[in-house]
Amino acid sequence: MNSRRIIVFSSLIVVIVIVIIASIYVKIPYTIKSKALFMPAAEFNLVRTSDGNLISSFKDNIKGVVRSYGITEFQRGDVVQFLLNPKISDRKYVQVGDTIGWIVSNEEQRKLIQLKGELSIMKAEMDFFTTGQKPEDIKTAKEQLELAKEQLDIQKKLLKRSTSLFKDSIIPQQEYDIEINKLNVKEIELGIAEARYLSISTGEKKEQARLVAARIANIESQISQVSQRLAYFTFTTPMAGMVMLQRENEIGENVIAIGDTSNWVGVIPVQLKERDYLKLNDTIDFVESKGTIVGIDNSIKIIDRRQAFYVTGLWPFNEELLSGTMAEVVISCPEISVKDYLLRIFKTTKGS
Repeated sequence: MNSRRIIVFSSLIVVIVIVIIASIYVKIPYTIKSKALFMPAAEFNLVRTSDGNLISSFKDNIKGVVRSYGITEFQRGDVVQFLLNPKISDRKYVQVGDTIGWIVSNEEQRKLIQLKGELSIMKAEMDFFTTGQKPEDIKTAKEQLELAKEQLDIQKKLLKRSTSLFKDSIIPQQEYDIEINKLNVKEIELGIAEARYLSISTGEKKEQARLVAARIANIESQISQVSQRLAYFTFTTPMAGMVMLQRENEIGENVIAIGDTSNWVGVIPVQLKERDYLKLNDTIDFVESKGTIVGIDNSIKIIDRRQAFYVTGLWPFNEELLSGTMAEVVISCPEISVKDYLLRIFKTTKGS
């Protein structure tokens, strides 16, 4: 009887020792199941807001930051059109620098025409102030001035007629704007003719020449600013990618959306209790594709009434996958000991 007890006791000790050794040295696989929200690694969006302005944004979905953000605002009373490049809308993929579209602003074009006209006037005055003139030049300049006045009067009458037709919806906005621009040109031509006649009549004045030179520099600076703004009105793609069909955006109506085609990003919520079991570069399985963890958030969220954090995974691009897809994924964590596994089960049971 005593021998049996000794055998049972010895066997129990051996089992306990084996369990202790196994709990410390034996490693078992450990995985975490969750759902990932898939999106391109980077996105470019051009959005039209309710007030007619355009907002462009370039977002890095791997880091969760906006690389660039721009707002194109328009002046009140300005007739503005956005023209989408027809070659873009019919394509599935785009390259870096492809033209998305253009903004046509009558106000900015009018400013540019006016400034260039003023510059011509100033340069004409500079020529007349710094060069000698012959008597016959005065007669020619006076005739040109009278002709400019007549042409301006004619254009005013034509514009008056066009205004009536436009109000009656007989002619389109574009044709009416052309007549307004023609009037601006005629006014500028009259200014040039007046400057020429005045300069020839009064003779050379060095003080006025210096003043004109300063005005020329100022106008050229303004022309440069307006030209840069008009250049900004041409939108190009900041990256190569695919054209995504998105009807609406949270801030307005989508003009165009472009997604990066280098990788897919998956944002995965994971419960806080799992944080100690995963690390960067762990493998994430989705269907037959394998991704890796490239980011682990350091802030806590409340998801389904539980504390959780987000993990960012990166997968090779697959054109069959759609942006916004939510699917189950499995994170393969480093192997853990039996002891850690039992402790995790206890933690899970206690947490639930």
